[in-house]
Amino acid sequence: MKFQKKHVLFIVTMILFLSDNNESYAREKIADYFLNNPNAWDDTKRITHTVPLKIVVADGLEGLGFELAEITEGDKVALVFVDTKKAERFERKGFCDASDKLKKGNNRIVAVIERNSGDRTKFHYKFFLQRNINNVPVTIYNNGNAILESIYDGSLPVRDISNLSGIKLCEIEIK
Repeated sequence: MKFQKKHVLFIVTMILFLSDNNESYAREKIADYFLNNPNAWDDTKRITHTVPLKIVVADGLEGLGFELAEITEGDKVALVFVDTKKAERFERKGFCDASDKLKKGNNRIVAVIERNSGDRTKFHYKFFLQRNINNVPVTIYNNGNAILESIYDGSLPVRDISNLSGIKLCEIEIK
């Protein structure tokens, strides 16, 4: 059975509204949704009306990773590596070595809020893609700009419930 737009909106709605101060079951399962549903990537692109940022990385996988530079205190964000079926969760700033989570060729990556600090109208996270050698960044891709960033500060009206999901998509080609 093909997943329809209403199913994805229902899941996003569950994630946003079934939470209290503790982590809800629905929020924790959003990463699993992207890992286990082969249509999740395409359905999400269609519902959020987004085109994923595309990055080309030369020189292979060695030292390649994601630096979480900003996160709203109390939030939890997950990086989901769709093609290798792996996920990494963050509750604070830090570096994620992605050399074992990416593969040569095309890679689809999803960043999504898994836990909100309690104010579902405010969240922020920012990931940079960089190559580290001896724990020192030597290359920051995308001209030094974040490749996955989601911010909602509560000041704008919500036109589509997917705006509150915190979901961002990126494609990385490793050569």
